[in-house]
Amino acid sequence: MTGAAWGGLAIAWIAAVAMPGPDVFLLLRLAVRERRAAVLAACGIMAGNLVWVVASVLGMGVLLAAVPAILPVIQIAGSIVLAYLGVMSLRGGLAQLRAARSGSPDLAPSRAARPFWLGLTTNLANPKALIFFTALLSQFLPPHASFGTQLAIIVAMVVSGLAWFVGVAVAASGAKFRAWFGRAAPGSTSSPACCSS
Repeated sequence: MTGAAWGGLAIAWIAAVAMPGPDVFLLLRLAVRERRAAVLAACGIMAGNLVWVVASVLGMGVLLAAVPAILPVIQIAGSIVLAYLGVMSLRGGLAQLRAARSGSPDLAPSRAARPFWLGLTTNLANPKALIFFTALLSQFLPPHASFGTQLAIIVAMVVSGLAWFVGVAVAASGAKFRAWFGRAAPGSTSSPACCSS
């Protein structure tokens, strides 16, 4: 790969991971409750991204071209999982509103259950990820790239992505961000049903 190709891949990748989506929103939701849970979720998110990157580098695009019926199945399954996570979060939020209106004492936020798996599931359930990674890598990865080049791309994307998501988790769990988030979204520090133990 040329230096220009590496630069283009780095810019596109950094722009993609920095763009708010289900992964970032999950991290923010967990980080205002507990730093450790958010960092574990960030690791889970990057484990999911690792699956997508490896699949794309090793030829998922070729598989999709050969068997295009796989893509709608992946998209539908991912949409169902994301919808389920959304419903669980909504139920948790409604329960908190009911508790606040009934005058129940505000309980301390509970710890997130299995945050690594929650991050992994949220990432793998995103139906756009496969299309994104295949499209991104097809622009920069030479068709007959060596194993060393493929491995270098995987490592570079995973290391930089992990640094970004862990950085978001740590920054969002800081006292200043929590105070700002509490003012912007009252009641947001209560744990949603999908994440509580």
